[in-house]
Amino acid sequence: MKEHTLTKGSVGRGILLFVLPIIVGSLIQQLYVTIDAVVVGQFTGKLGLAAIDSVHTLFKFPLNFMNGLASGATILISGHCGSGDERQMHCSIRTACTVAVILGVVCSIGGVLLTPWMLHIMSVPEEVYGSALIYTCIYFGGIWSMVLYNMAAGILRAYGDSKRPLYVLICCAVINIVGDLVLVGVLHLGVAGAALATVFSQIVSVVLTFAMLRKTLKISKDERPLWWPHFCAEHMSQMIRLGFPLALQAMLFPIANSIVQAGVNTMGTDQIAAWGICDKLNMLIWLMSDSMGPALTTFVAQNLGAKNPERIRKGVTVGTSMSVGAVALISVGLFFFAQMLTPLFVSSQDAASLGVLVGTYSRMMAPFFFFYAIAEALSGACCGTGDTVRPMITTLLAICLLRVIGILAVLPIYGTMECIVVIYIASWIAAGVSFLALWRFDVAHIYK
Repeated sequence: MKEHTLTKGSVGRGILLFVLPIIVGSLIQQLYVTIDAVVVGQFTGKLGLAAIDSVHTLFKFPLNFMNGLASGATILISGHCGSGDERQMHCSIRTACTVAVILGVVCSIGGVLLTPWMLHIMSVPEEVYGSALIYTCIYFGGIWSMVLYNMAAGILRAYGDSKRPLYVLICCAVINIVGDLVLVGVLHLGVAGAALATVFSQIVSVVLTFAMLRKTLKISKDERPLWWPHFCAEHMSQMIRLGFPLALQAMLFPIANSIVQAGVNTMGTDQIAAWGICDKLNMLIWLMSDSMGPALTTFVAQNLGAKNPERIRKGVTVGTSMSVGAVALISVGLFFFAQMLTPLFVSSQDAASLGVLVGTYSRMMAPFFFFYAIAEALSGACCGTGDTVRPMITTLLAICLLRVIGILAVLPIYGTMECIVVIYIASWIAAGVSFLALWRFDVAHIYK
C-alpha cells in the first residue's frame, strides 16, 4: 500500500519522497507568513506591523506545546501502522483527535481571557495596544483550528503520507493570502482582517485534513466522526508519556534562544542587523535539518512496529547522510556568498558595513552546520524508538543549557559578537556528538 512505502522498497527513495513534501510545506509556511507581514505593512503602515510583531511570540508557546503532544501521538500511531494493528491504530487516532479538540478549545478560551494580562506583561506600547489586543483575541479565538490541523496532519504523516498535508498547506496559503488582500487591502479591516484571514484558512485546512483522514480510515457516514469524544486511558497515557517531553522541549527552546537574542541586543545595531540577516540566510539550513527529524521519527516508529531492525539502522544512516549532504552544500554557498547576498535585505549603503559582519559570522558558522543536521536527524530517530525523555534531556543540556551558560557566564568575559557565534557553534557540536552516542545506545537496544 502507498502508506507503507517507509516499511518496504527502497530505503533512500522512501525517505526522500516522504521528507521532500515536509520541506516544501515548511517553505510555504515561511512564504505566506512573510507575505502576511508585507500586506499588513503596506496597507496599515508601521503601526499595524508593530502590533503583530509585538505579540507573535505569544502564539508559539501553546502551539509548540501542542505540536510536541502531536509528535507523541504520531510515534504511537506510526508503530500501530507499521505492525498492521488496525484496531489499536483506529483507537489511538480517535483518542488523539479527542485530546486535540479538548486542548484546542482550552487554548482558545484561555488565550482570549488572558490576552489583556499577557499584553501587559509583554509591555506592548500604548500606541499599538488596541490593535494588538484585537489581533491577539481573534488569533487565540481560532487557535483551536491550528491545534486540530497539526494533529490531523501528524496522523496522516504517521501513515507515511506527507503529500496530502502539503496540498492542504498550499490551499491554506492561497486562501490566507487572498483573504489578506481582500480583508486588509480592500475592506480596510487592518490587523483584524489579517487575523481573520489566518483563522479562516486554518479552519478550511481542518475540514480538508479531517475529510482526508475519514477517507483514509474508511469511516462511513453512519459512524461517529473523528472529532467525537473517544477516551482510551491506555492510549491517552502513552501519548502524554511520549509527547510531554517533546512539548516541554518545544517550549523551552525558544526561551533559550530569547536569552541569546538578549545577548545579541547588547552588541549594537549593526551586529543585531547582521545576526538577523544571517538567521534569514540560514533558513534553508534549519528547514532541511528540522524536516529530517520528524521524517526519521515516523520511519523508525513504523519499522519498529513492522519488526525491521536492519531497515531502521540503514534508514537512519541514509536519512542522516541526506540531511548532512544537503546542509553541507548550502553551507559552502553561505561560506563564499553570504556577504554578497546582504544587499537583498538592506540598502546598498547599509550593505557596505553589514556585509562584512554577515560574511564574518557566516564563515565562522558554515563549517559546523552539519553537526546541527546530525543532531536533528538522530534526535528524530531516537524519538521514533519510543524514547522521548533522553532526547529531550540531551537537547536541553547540549543546546539550551550550554547557550544560556555561555551567554550568562562566558559572554561577559569577552563581550564580543564573535563569542556569541562560538557559543552557538559549541552547542551544535555538543548536540551532534551527544546524539551520535545516544543513537548507538538505542540501536543496541533495538537489536536486543
